[in-house]
Amino acid sequence: MGYDIYISQKPIDGREIVSIDGMEVVKPVQIHSSIVVFAGRRYQEGKKGDAIVTDSKNLWVGVLTADCYSIFIIAERMVAAVHAGWRGTLKGITFKTIKYIQTFSEVEKVVVGPGICRNCYEVGYDVFKLFPRTVQSKIFTRKSDEKFLLDLKEANMIQIRSAGVKVVEDLNFCTVCNNDRFYSYRKEVTDKRILSAIRLI
Repeated sequence: MGYDIYISQKPIDGREIVSIDGMEVVKPVQIHSSIVVFAGRRYQEGKKGDAIVTDSKNLWVGVLTADCYSIFIIAERMVAAVHAGWRGTLKGITFKTIKYIQTFSEVEKVVVGPGICRNCYEVGYDVFKLFPRTVQSKIFTRKSDEKFLLDLKEANMIQIRSAGVKVVEDLNFCTVCNNDRFYSYRKEVTDKRILSAIRLI
């Protein structure tokens, strides 16, 4: 299992990165979905989805974030980058990506990249009510009748554990708390993004 991870930091705008060390970076068109896209040796640009998987050693696969979590999935012969905001998380994007890879190769490790932490992510009742009651108490802290703190990382950890993955490395970067290093839409209302990319070695 050989892999390399790249996470852009300020002042670099991840949207502008098309290659890393001379190797192409391919990204899906993100739509806050649970769609998993595959990138082989040839990749057609414009595919919509929020996770991208490859078994090729000739490219990087990546996602763009600015508070949503980037999650890397490493298997024996495949790697993936996942864009996990609350909408994609609600739809099970991380679980579905792991299960997709498990049909071909055993998932050996998950790495949790930068994202907004549970102390910084305030959401309304409109978001709270969408999540199943079975997980609400595990991922939400009530601030008032209409305001909640959402632990988006734990929501994805639940999916990782449910998919049977036992080895998880958490880089433990909050995009708001570490706004000097990473872009945060909540903190800055910026169009700039972090690129989180992974490749097979």
